[in-house]
Amino acid sequence: MATPGHHEAAVTILDPWTGWLLTGDTVYPGRLYAFDFPAFQDSLQRMVQLAEARTVTHVMGSHVEMTRRPGRDYPIGARYQPDEAPLPMTLDQLRTIRDAARDVAARPGAHTFDDFIIFNGRCIPALLRQLIRSFGRELRSTVAPGSLH
Repeated sequence: MATPGHHEAAVTILDPWTGWLLTGDTVYPGRLYAFDFPAFQDSLQRMVQLAEARTVTHVMGSHVEMTRRPGRDYPIGARYQPDEAPLPMTLDQLRTIRDAARDVAARPGAHTFDDFIIFNGRCIPALLRQLIRSFGRELRSTVAPGSLH
């Protein structure tokens, strides 16, 4: 089914044999970028309705950005994630995302929860913080200790 919000062409697929709800970049343990928030909310509601009407064993997004520590994500572009959260999410986690999106709908910005972060709108300050975190990580990994004096 079409699930716009993150991207207008986003789709979600239910595999009836495995029970996997494949959500792409719309829902996963990470930073959920919603550029069309009303469409994002509608998509989340329809995902929950589908999952409640059919047998869903796992909600599977496209990647992982969260650590196992509640509310803590990896920097953008991190290639080493030794403590990443598991990719499969539950129907309860999908409901939590839907409810969280409803709660932050009137507040643009980045909103951090235990298993995900919702970016409501463009969120330029939060995106800049993410890029600075990523750049700092890259700089630390390429510069020899003691050479920045």
